[in-house]
Amino acid sequence: MDTPEESGIFPAFPPIPAGTNVVAAGIDIESAARVRRALERSGTVFAEKVFTPEETALCRSRGNAQWASFAARWAAKEAFSKALGTGVGAEFSLTDFGVLCDERGAPVPQLSARAEKALRERGGARVLISLTHARDVAAAIVLFVS
Repeated sequence: MDTPEESGIFPAFPPIPAGTNVVAAGIDIESAARVRRALERSGTVFAEKVFTPEETALCRSRGNAQWASFAARWAAKEAFSKALGTGVGAEFSLTDFGVLCDERGAPVPQLSARAEKALRERGGARVLISLTHARDVAAAIVLFVS
């Protein structure tokens, strides 16, 4: 019998090398409509507080899919803060963590020096991330691995 991964039930997730330990996990779900309202209402103010310039450019390049793309990245930031165990605040701001894409479109985490330090203090060496979205909702899971 196929494993769930082999059967295609689960979305792609970066491989976890043998001998690697998961040291923390975070998950979040976000409404694309809610993120869209916040972005449209505040103009650039909200985007600058939440997203890196590179994330904003990437999401805006996606036309009507930009709202789900923004929501997935918002969910990833929340999931990262949950894996840290700190939430958003003094130790972690939303722009300390971003999600871009590799040449195949897979999500690639981008960490500021402050986020990298917090990851190491939590016992992590690497961040694995998976994003998903439908028309109205987006979700992300973040794993810290040693």
